[in-house]
Amino acid sequence: MVTNTPVLTYFDPEKPVLLTVDSSSTGLGSRALTTTQQKYSQLEKETLAIVYGCQKFHQYVYGRRIQVETDHKPLQSIFRKPLHDIPVRLQKMVLTLQCYDLDVTYKPGNTLVVADHLSRNYLKETTEKLVDEFSVNALSYLPLSPGKYAELQKSASADLETILLSKAILEGWPESRDQLPVEIRTYWNYRDELACIDGLIYKGLRLVIPQTCRKEMLARIHESHLGIVKCKAMAREVMFWPSMGSHIKDIISKCSICATHQRQNQRESIIPHKIPDRPWSKIAMDLFEFNGHQYLLSVDFYSKWPEIAKLEQPNSSCVIQHPKSLFARYGIPDEALSDNGPQFASAEFRKFAQDYEFRHLTSSPHFPQSNGQMVQTIKHLLEKAKDFYLAILDYRNTPLEEL
Repeated sequence: MVTNTPVLTYFDPEKPVLLTVDSSSTGLGSRALTTTQQKYSQLEKETLAIVYGCQKFHQYVYGRRIQVETDHKPLQSIFRKPLHDIPVRLQKMVLTLQCYDLDVTYKPGNTLVVADHLSRNYLKETTEKLVDEFSVNALSYLPLSPGKYAELQKSASADLETILLSKAILEGWPESRDQLPVEIRTYWNYRDELACIDGLIYKGLRLVIPQTCRKEMLARIHESHLGIVKCKAMAREVMFWPSMGSHIKDIISKCSICATHQRQNQRESIIPHKIPDRPWSKIAMDLFEFNGHQYLLSVDFYSKWPEIAKLEQPNSSCVIQHPKSLFARYGIPDEALSDNGPQFASAEFRKFAQDYEFRHLTSSPHFPQSNGQMVQTIKHLLEKAKDFYLAILDYRNTPLEEL
């Protein structure tokens, strides 16, 4: 029947093209899934079915708008999300499909009869070269050592929440939230963003931390005492669990060290400086004392990147050597802002600015704190952190909201 008209006919480029795809747990289209592909989540298998269909019929679908039918409804939202918000393996698949103009639509499985039948009655053996082009080295996306990664995998293998979540991801989510085990119902709203890789759960590029490891991770997040906003921003770059932000806020609000060194309210509002349009074009310099030692702090206005140098002598000659070292690494700025301290107001510093051809600006003599926006932050880091250099590293690695 399928070899006779009107079922079998010549391709008509003037008519709309409809691509119907489906994936079962072990096959898609007319071929079997590899052993590795069978371990994909159902969402990844259904996306792989679209990739396979487009590549199989490339000569018919390339260069034109095509409608894709799938019985997996979450795929519609996946193709509308920004690329960085979806799991790593799905990112590779979606990137592969970038050369096609797709309109992904949902069709109930009981009406998707042909693709559904073929995905379950595929050829057991195939001559196609089935290379897993979507393999993922998850560790390369995380700031974790192999030892710590293995430790998290071990914890995840015994974690009930991770076990139940992996089952839902790999076997497919139910129709409603109420059909899920109580332990993982909080993940229902994130189900389209979750993937299982190496025995661990990922939400996009972020690792879902097993329950038994969350207390340790909270301690690591807060070990530099950077404050609620920065601790949340740093954590959200690499990890996730439901209500993580609330847990971070709770542990910081109960921290005695943070309470002791809490910053006082600003008596008078400071007019902010204009932010330049590129890094290291405008910097601020200031001196401060801590535990009997003098330090020079230099901050880039654009990125808020801090550089700190311990001074052997608090004179102009010693102060000038450190900006020279910074300029050799990052380049000479257009402007450098400082207070009116004797080290910066000296003829020696004026000659330094003239020789290096940057503009030296000074703050108001009666309001020097307008230049010291970072001094208090750095001093608080010195006071609170057990390891000052790790604290500075955490501060530099924390993303800035305004950027």
